[in-house]
Amino acid sequence: MPNSRPAATDLLAIVQGYLESEISPQVSPVHQFQLKIVSRVLATVRRELELAPAANAAEVERLQALLGSEGSFEELNAALARAIRAGDFAVDDPALLAHLRASIEDALSINNPKWLAKAA
Repeated sequence: MPNSRPAATDLLAIVQGYLESEISPQVSPVHQFQLKIVSRVLATVRRELELAPAANAAEVERLQALLGSEGSFEELNAALARAIRAGDFAVDDPALLAHLRASIEDALSINNPKWLAKAA
C-alpha cells in the first residue's frame, strides 16, 4: 500500500474530534449518546490500525515457540486450540498462561485499554 498522507489513523482522529466538538453539542441528548458510541468505535478502529500488526506478529512468534511449528496467525491459533482440547497443555502450563495473558493484554489495549489501567 502506498505511503499516503494523512494516515488513516490521523483521519479517524480528525473525524472523531469533529463529531465530538462540532456535532455533538448541536444534537439532542439521544443523538449525543449515539455519537459517543460512534466516537468510541472510531477510537477502537484507530487503535486496531496502530497496534494490531505488532500484536499479531508477537502472537505468531509466541505461538511458534509454544507449538514448535510454523504457520499463519489463524493456523497457529487453531493448532493451539486443538492442542488444548487434546490435553497437550496442562491448564497451569507457565508458557501457555504467559501467551494467553499477553494475547489478552494486546486485545485489551485495542478494545478497551481502560481495563488494563484498572488492572495496573
